Amino acid sequence: MKTISTFILLIYWSLIILAPVLAKNINQENKVKLIKPVKKPRF
Repeated sequence: MKTISTFILLIYWSLIILAPVLAKNINQENKVKLIKPVKKPRF
């Protein structure tokens, strides 16, 4: 029982630590798609 609880705690802590990193990667991918223009602007 003790080993199972420590294993679950390790998974929980890793999710807490990695959640901001994963969210930042998702936001960067969406911003790159929005920045790219569909057609080249005429000047």
